[in-house]
Amino acid sequence: MIESTDFTVKFWGVRGSIPVPAPYTVRYGGNTSCVQVQIGERLIILDAGSGIYHLGQDLLQRGTAIRGEIFITHCHWDHIQGFPFFYPGFESGNHFTVYGQKNGDFTLFDQLTGQMTFPYFPIKLQDMGARLDFQELMAGASLDLGDGILVGTMANNHPDGGLSYRIQHAGKSCCYITDHEHRPHLDSAVIEFIQNSDLVIFDTSFTESEYRGDGGAPSRDGWGHSTWQEAVRLVMEADAKRLVLFHHAINRTDDGLAEIEWLAQQRFSDCWAAREGMVITL
Repeated sequence: MIESTDFTVKFWGVRGSIPVPAPYTVRYGGNTSCVQVQIGERLIILDAGSGIYHLGQDLLQRGTAIRGEIFITHCHWDHIQGFPFFYPGFESGNHFTVYGQKNGDFTLFDQLTGQMTFPYFPIKLQDMGARLDFQELMAGASLDLGDGILVGTMANNHPDGGLSYRIQHAGKSCCYITDHEHRPHLDSAVIEFIQNSDLVIFDTSFTESEYRGDGGAPSRDGWGHSTWQEAVRLVMEADAKRLVLFHHAINRTDDGLAEIEWLAQQRFSDCWAAREGMVITL
C-alpha cells in the first residue's frame, strides 16, 4: 500500500479550445488541458492537451521505464492534441494504458488514431514505440487500479459527450470535471460525485454574465461549459474542501483570471484559478 500522504496534483495545461501562448497568458499559462496525479510511483494523467508535451519532457528526466494511466475525458482536439507530441509514448520499454469513451462507431483507438493519419500527421499512432493499451469506459463505471487507487466516472453534459473522473486513495480524493455544462438547477449527480472531495477541478470557462449573453453578446447556453459561480455553489453544497477553476477561456487574460479568482475566494476561501506548474498536495 502506498503511503497515504503521497498524493499530489500538478497542472500542465489549463486552457480550453486552443493553446494561447501570449503576453496575457504568462502567469496562468496558455496550454490546453493536462493534469498529472502522482500517488507514490503511480502516474495518472488526466487529458492529453498541449500541456502533455511539457509533462512528457519532465517524465523523461526520470531515466527509467515509465508506466502510467492516461484518462481522456473526450476526444475534442484541446484534450488530445498533445498526444502525438508525448515523447514517452515513442520510447520502447514505456507502457501506458489509455482510458476513455467510445463515441458512436468510433472506438477510443479510432479517435486517437484519427489525428495521426495522413494528411494530418506524419507518424501513425501504431508506430509509437511504447506499449499502448486502450480500455473503453462507460459513464458510471468504477475502476480499481491497484495499490488502493479507485477511479469513478460520471457522464458530462457536453456536445459529443464526455467523462468526469474521481480518483480516490487512502481517504483522499480528487475530482476532475471539465467540459461539463451546468443545469438550470444544482445538479444532484455532480453533488453526489464530488461529495466531501478534497479537491475539485471544475470547468469554469465562463462568467454568469457571459453565459447568459448579457450586453448583446451571444449566449453560451448549449456550448457545454460552466461558470465559476456554479462551481462555487456545487462545491459548497457538496462539502468539498478545495476548488480549482479550470479550462480557462482563450480570451481570458491573466488580470481577468486574477479578478475571477479573487471574486470566487470571497464566496469560498479555498479556491484558486489553475495555473501551469501549480502543485497541490492532498
